[in-house]
Amino acid sequence: MALGTMTWARTTLARGTGAGTTVAVRGRGRAHARSTRGRGPRARVAPVARSSEEEGETAEAVDANDEDEDIVDVEETIESEAHGEESELSKLLGQLDVVVGDNAEAREILALLKTEMGDANAKMVGMEDQVGAMKDQYLRLNADFDNFRKRTAKEKADAANTAKGAFVKAMLPVLDNFDLAEKNIKGNNEGEEKILTGYQNIVKQMYEIFESQGLVTVPGVGEKFDPMDHEAIMREETDEVEEETIIEEFRKGYKIGDSLIRPSMVKVSTKP
Repeated sequence: MALGTMTWARTTLARGTGAGTTVAVRGRGRAHARSTRGRGPRARVAPVARSSEEEGETAEAVDANDEDEDIVDVEETIESEAHGEESELSKLLGQLDVVVGDNAEAREILALLKTEMGDANAKMVGMEDQVGAMKDQYLRLNADFDNFRKRTAKEKADAANTAKGAFVKAMLPVLDNFDLAEKNIKGNNEGEEKILTGYQNIVKQMYEIFESQGLVTVPGVGEKFDPMDHEAIMREETDEVEEETIIEEFRKGYKIGDSLIRPSMVKVSTKP
């Protein structure tokens, strides 16, 4: 029999005293399993046909027998990409191996099915390797992109802080002058009181604008001396506060984020 010709075989394998399995093998790639309940333990084998007429006659004969029996049809669709269906196919081929017995033509078809299943399994393994390699590549690319995104965001924030810092640094002398004027105006009379209030309002508005851009004041009097944020221009011995405590601030310091715009000038306590 030529393997390329449409061919099918139907056999029934007796199970126990009243049940069997009818298996039809059609063409090159499909197998149908049919469970039947017969009257005895014998096995019936329909002749293998090579023409459409003989196929029709055999089918009619089997259908006539099926009218007196309760038939449960079971059809498995074989897809080599799914491991679960691969297991079902292996189980079905094992059943077919028992059913076909010594039927040479049916066994030849079964061998062809097994070969095709092996080829499909090999292709599936190759596809799994490709999927694994693509997954690794995706993870690496995703990690690289995430690092690039974080690095870009940091560089962008640093650039913005640098630009803001340059502007604020240029405006600090103006703030210093307002602070100095506020300290020197005592407010002893109504005129001085109005001037002092005006200075205070202007300074407050300027600080609000700078703070909206991220400007913060470096901690001053009463805080611990930090050489990263403070510049000690004087030291004074005292027992009233702990050592290395800021006891006076001569000029305010400022930061934007983690960037120091200007250190504060301070007097620091020391032990007598």
